[in-house]
Amino acid sequence: MAKLDEIKEFIGYLKVLIGIAIAVALSLIAWIFNHYETLSLLDKIITVIVFMMDLLFILLLNKKIIKQIKSLGDI
Repeated sequence: MAKLDEIKEFIGYLKVLIGIAIAVALSLIAWIFNHYETLSLLDKIITVIVFMMDLLFILLLNKKIIKQIKSLGDI
């Protein structure tokens, strides 16, 4: 039973991280739309790269959560 609770807590922790990563992604989108005309090309490129890295982080976390959920079925 302790292993089950440990996995559930880990899934909860990963869900919090996904929430933070989604908030960061939405903030980047809002920021670039509000400052699009005043940003240099380099700033735009860096923002898009950071946004893509954040999306990759979200996808990896999602994959990890799904793996953990499937491992619950084995317990």
